[in-house]
Amino acid sequence: MLTLRGVYDGKTLRILPTEPLPPVEREVPVAIVFLEDIEVAAQGRDRQVEAAKRMRAARQLMPPLEVNIKDLIEEGRER
Repeated sequence: MLTLRGVYDGKTLRILPTEPLPPVEREVPVAIVFLEDIEVAAQGRDRQVEAAKRMRAARQLMPPLEVNIKDLIEEGRER
């Protein structure tokens, strides 16, 4: 039996680049075991998406800055 670690994004299963892949010359049976509940991972992603939406909405409500960002950075370095 051979174990390979990978990442599943809901559509595709990708083997991690550091995992050595043995040469295969015939069909072999495969068992996929998820170490984490898929629903839990999906809910975590949904929370991240919702947080990003809230941050973008809040940013849209803010008035534009009156100064250049580069000037703000320089001023912060001088303090």
